[in-house]
Amino acid sequence: MFQHIGVLTLVETATDEQREALAQALRELVGVVPGLEKASVVTDAKIREGNADVLFAMTFDTQESWAAYGAHPAHVAVVEEHVKPVLASKVFIQSAGPVFLS
Repeated sequence: MFQHIGVLTLVETATDEQREALAQALRELVGVVPGLEKASVVTDAKIREGNADVLFAMTFDTQESWAAYGAHPAHVAVVEEHVKPVLASKVFIQSAGPVFLS
């Protein structure tokens, strides 16, 4: 198991529809990207100002599968179509073991 966890903060002009489309596009990579076993994706409840907008944990079968994910055409399309147009900032972490997200 290898996990790729990310926190995305979107531009203020990003709509709820864009947030949800981004989250759904990440979820839909499961079954398309080899080795991607699970995609847990949530959007912020928008209760407090200044929070990030999207949190995801992608679970891969191996570190090599995660490394190949970055260049996979489906992942690149999600980044180009859903992430880049609304991204303000991002933070990622990779872990060789399970983390608290399931």
